[in-house]
Parts: sequence; C-alpha cells; structure tokens
Amino acid sequence: MRIFVFILRTALGLFFLLYGIDYFYHIKYLPPIVLSTKEATGFINILAKTGYILPAVYGTEIACGFFLVINRYAPLFLIILMPITVNIFLFLYFYQDDNVYIGYSALGLNLLLMLIYRKAYTHLFNRRGRFASFRLLVNVAPPEEKE
Repeated sequence: MRIFVFILRTALGLFFLLYGIDYFYHIKYLPPIVLSTKEATGFINILAKTGYILPAVYGTEIACGFFLVINRYAPLFLIILMPITVNIFLFLYFYQDDNVYIGYSALGLNLLLMLIYRKAYTHLFNRRGRFASFRLLVNVAPPEEKE
C-alpha cells in the first residue's frame, strides 16, 4: 500500500510540478496541452492579460507539486491543489472535449489521495474548535507615562 500511495502522490506531484515549471520555462520534452476551441483560447488570453492570475496559479502548482514529491505536508497541499484541480477539470470538460482525460485523471488522483489521507482531515470536521492553551513568552507591560 505504501508503494501504491508513493506512486500516486509522485505522479500527481510531478504533473503539477512539471506543468507549473513549463509555464515559466518551456520544457522541451513535455507535451503541450493544445487549446482546440476559440472559447478556450479566449478564456486563457483573458486570464493572461490580467498579469497575475496565471503566474500565481502556476507558482502554487510548483510549490504544491514539489511538496507532494518530497512527501512533506501532503494532506495540506492536496487541499490547496483541490480548487486548482477542479478548475482544470471544469475548464477541460466545458471547453476541451478532446483533453478531458487530463482533467479526469488529475481530479481522480487528487480525490483518491485525499481519501487515503482522510485521517489527517478529521480535525477539519469538528463541530466546535478546540484551542490549545498556551503561554505567551513575551512580558507585556503597559507603556510608561512620560512627565
């Protein structure tokens, strides 16, 4: 089971890591996702004209993919990647019928890994938040008055 989870996590992490890097530095051997409809091209062009959406999304993909590959905080980064994965799936489903298998596989891998890591998410579904008691290590004193 550990090898199976390793393969799934690494596959999803490499997908997001490589396609995120491909946005900034084009990777020669990575097959491009070709936009075949005019609506899809227009939508991506509008996002590119904003100047910050695509770099932010692809930067997030790089960070999350890297941490999935090295297996650090994997449940956290799966949650962070979930909205991106759903948007990839919906974009490909509505605009790119010929590439929808990419969306199915990315969404399926993300959901399957979240199901595998489901024990890490149990604290998210508590009815009431439980806060740990802690002490401040800083002495807070009222400011002295000047005469």
